[in-house]
Amino acid sequence: MQPQTAAAFDIGTTTIQAQLIDLHTGQTLDTFSGLNDQRVFGADVISRISAAQNGKLDGLFSAINNQVKNILESFTQKLNLSNIEKCAVSGNTAMLHIFCRADPSSMGTAPYTPLFLKERHFSGKELSLPAENITLLPGISAFVGADITAGLVFVDIMGKGEDALFVDLGTNGEIAVWKNSEKRLYCCSTAAGPCFEEADSCGLQASDFIDTIAEMRRQNAIDETGALAEKYSQTGFPAASGKFIMQKDVRQFQLAKSAIYSGIRTICRTAGIEIKNLKSAYVAGGLGFSLNPANAAAVGLLPKEFTGSSAAVKTVICGNTSLQGTVKSLTDEGFLSRCYDLINCAQTVDLADNKYFTAAFEHNMSFNTD
Repeated sequence: MQPQTAAAFDIGTTTIQAQLIDLHTGQTLDTFSGLNDQRVFGADVISRISAAQNGKLDGLFSAINNQVKNILESFTQKLNLSNIEKCAVSGNTAMLHIFCRADPSSMGTAPYTPLFLKERHFSGKELSLPAENITLLPGISAFVGADITAGLVFVDIMGKGEDALFVDLGTNGEIAVWKNSEKRLYCCSTAAGPCFEEADSCGLQASDFIDTIAEMRRQNAIDETGALAEKYSQTGFPAASGKFIMQKDVRQFQLAKSAIYSGIRTICRTAGIEIKNLKSAYVAGGLGFSLNPANAAAVGLLPKEFTGSSAAVKTVICGNTSLQGTVKSLTDEGFLSRCYDLINCAQTVDLADNKYFTAAFEHNMSFNTD
């Protein structure tokens, strides 16, 4: 007898991850991880929105639709399944618009209004996909999407009864802080670039790249400003597997780490919470479970309060919570309801016009973030 199956997708700007599960047992039957075929239209969300504005929505849709179709077909063929009953999809708001051929162009200019944020339901036939029913999970705002909703509900940030922070390290760095006394979620998004996805521009996995940058600081191979020592200025710093970290790689990392660190500082300040008074910090995203928090703090990606034997904050490295939450939504009937409970408590903070963030970003480009 064939199992009743469902597929969960996390559509990231850079990567796609998917999981096929048995609906009765919750057992994982197959997985997929790969790069998003939309990369030919640009590396980040803004470039994808710009492509849509320039008449390329059909191309964007076809790229992701064909890729998801191939993934679903590979699941059915490998396991000799007659069908996949359900499919749940999370991702940032722009990715979900493109997934169902909704035009994301309105998110490219102020006031950055998406066409939808609530969950959407489709038959497989409507999207020409080999699954009977498809659900897109709900998002919070134009730049804090369903991937973050799914992750926050998965870690149960509202249910712990404590002040807690959540940061998703990906092409877009999304940050949220739960202030328990107000029962309110403060959240924001900041552009980090591809540094924190599975592969960085110099060919290293993101966690290995961060570890190497930390080692470069320890060896004074880069100074406080991020400049490579003269010894490595032409050849680059030798890293694992014959890779070399060049000056441009360090600069790209500085932009990304300052965006995340400054976003954390800004969102906590907005919520009126000192970082040292947070009880927990959940670190999610493409780095999986391999991030070394001590090295992340040493290079100014995460606050120093998150690390060390006497760390004030309990740091939890929790992997791809977007996918884990999307999987859970397939078997937990109350999951969508909890998503809306969270969304109704959420307040989005715009960093673009935030003077504190702007000043912090400039300061935190340095490798001395104290």
